[in-house]
Parts: sequence; structure tokens; C-alpha cells
Amino acid sequence: MPGNSAEKWILYSTCDEDSLSELRALEITANDSIVSVTGSGCRTLSLLTMNPRSVVSVDYSPGQNYLLELKLAAIHGLSYDDLLAFFGVDKSDRRWETFESLTPRISAPAAAYFRRHPDAIRKGILFSGRHEQFYVRLVVPTMHLLFGRKLRRLFAAPTIEEQHRIYRAELAGKLWQWMIRQGFSESSLRRILNDDKYHIEIDVPSPGDYLLERLDHTFSYHLARKNHWVSFMLNGKYPDRTCLPHFLLRESYEAIRRATTVLTPVTDNLIEYLKRLPDKSVDKFSLSDVTSCINKAEFNALLEQVFRTGKPGARLCYRNFLAKHSVPRDSETRMVRDDALAAELDRDDLAFAYSFEVATVAGKCEPMAVAARPGALHRAN
Repeated sequence: MPGNSAEKWILYSTCDEDSLSELRALEITANDSIVSVTGSGCRTLSLLTMNPRSVVSVDYSPGQNYLLELKLAAIHGLSYDDLLAFFGVDKSDRRWETFESLTPRISAPAAAYFRRHPDAIRKGILFSGRHEQFYVRLVVPTMHLLFGRKLRRLFAAPTIEEQHRIYRAELAGKLWQWMIRQGFSESSLRRILNDDKYHIEIDVPSPGDYLLERLDHTFSYHLARKNHWVSFMLNGKYPDRTCLPHFLLRESYEAIRRATTVLTPVTDNLIEYLKRLPDKSVDKFSLSDVTSCINKAEFNALLEQVFRTGKPGARLCYRNFLAKHSVPRDSETRMVRDDALAAELDRDDLAFAYSFEVATVAGKCEPMAVAARPGALHRAN
């Protein structure tokens, strides 16, 4: 697993996950102490909508944690309209001035980091990550050059049935399949995502074929025009304020501003961080697609630490992308899998490329003294 990383511009800046899935899986209460993987910061911020007691958000990249700081500062420091303009969802020519107004709310290293990248702030930080720029600069222009009219018809479809018909009959031909296989080949993914500290783990026989199967799934179950990730992936933007990552919806913005959660970003290797925690000290683990960048031995070491640090009844949720690391079925005396819920999340999750693993640390769950405070656990219509 990656360790401390020298400064490099952020890999992820917006949400390529559907954070409602983690909220369903984790069943967060007001007493919970949560360990989360930072990434773009979006999923960690979604956890705050449920107002848990504390969240420690861990990432090996300082820049990703600086981004989390900046996003939280913007949520607390800006009106909802100004927030969307600053992030790049809406137009603005004052983003740098807005950033300077937020610097008292973030750490000095975070402020210095973003001052070294002013263009990313001015263009809208939400779409400036290396991963996002791959879509904005390459995927979206290419797809619209080759399939523009068909994509517009797909996004205009009034029903899932009509959408899937358009996808199968008009889009999913030989050229589309070739583009997906080339764009999501192992070599392409390694060029896009890898750096000296990040190594993709791949277990599926063909990443391109896997993505084609998952695309067919999402167009069979989810309207593209209401799917924030598909909208960004194929159009490079979000269509309106009802189709945004969960943390950016107005009700989530308001819930985060109300939350009293103690949020602590930690820049470290996740396994090494967990090793320093006391036994039975964590209630929930929200670990994103951590399996994408750890091998099987590291994954087993991670599960050992989750079992050691998790309280009896603690919940674990993580996503598998191309690596398919599962909680072993022979470990039921230590961690009990919830395959039924995982299958539901596989079906319902808007970020179609992932499969889920959900498990509970074995042992009697201590009763919760306080029920979960009102949050923002719902899908925008």
C-alpha cells in the first residue's frame, strides 16, 4: 500500500462513487467513530451528513487531504450558490478571490499547496484532478466527436427501457466497444492513474470487457440523465443541481454545516495508521476502493487490522474495481459477510464500475445510547 508521498497534484477531485451506498451499508449513528479513506474527500463529507461523533480520513497523498480541508472550508464559509460557483459547477470569474477568503479556514500547508496551483482553482477545483482531466480533455471530446447525436438521445431518454434500447441499438456497436476496450485497457489505466506510490491491482481477465458489461448494467437500471457520475464521465459536467454528488446536494450541504462531527485528516499509509490505534476503537470503516492499490498480502494485513481495531458489531464497507479482494468466507467467526446487502448495492450503485463488500466484526454489538441524528440519506429525484 502506498506510503507518504512527495507533493504531486491531486489524482481525484470529484466523486466517482455513489456515497449513498456507503451510508446504506454502514448504518451510521451519532456515537460512531469512523475511519475513512479520503480520495476526493466527497465520500468522507457524505459521512458527515449523518453527524457521527468522529471521522478520521486517511490518505497517503497530502494533496487529497488538503482538498478535503478546502471542500469543508468552502461548505462552511460559502453560501450554496457561491459554493457551486467556486467548485466549478456554476460559472464564476472570482474563484481565486473566493479561495483567498477561505484560506483562514484551512491549514497553512493546504493554502500553500493550492497557491502553487492557481489555474486549478480558477478553472474550478472539482474538475481539476488528473483523473477528471482525463475525461474532460480526452474522453468527453472523443466520445462526442464520434457519438454526439447518439449520446444526446441517450441522455434525453424518458425511461430506462427507452434508454437501454438506444444504448443497445445505436451506441454499443463495434466502434464503441473498441473505444471502451482501448480507453480502459490495463496499459491505459496504468498511464492515467499510476505514480510511484500507486499501483493498480487487476484481477479481471479484461478491464475493457468488464467495463462494457458494467455499462450495459447501468443503462439497464439507472437513467443516465439522473446519474452524476455517468453525466460527468460522458459530458464533462453535471446537468443540474439535482444531479450532483451526494455531498453537494443542497440538503447534504445543510446537514454538513449542522454537523458537530470531529473530522481529522491523516496523511499516512492506511494499514500503518490502523496499527497505531487501540484494540476495539472503531465503529465503522468506509474504505472506498482501497483494493485497487493493494495486493492480496496487504489486503489480508488490512483485514487483520480492521478486525483488531473494530468494536464488536463494527461495520466494514469497501468497493472492488478491477481487483476482487473479498472477506474470506472461512472467517465468519471474525467478520460476518453481508452478501445480500452487497448484491443490492452492486445493483443500485450509480458508480457502475464497482462491486461491494460489506461485513460486520463478529461479537455482540454494544447497544447504542443515542440514535442517529437526522441526516441526508436519500436519492435526489
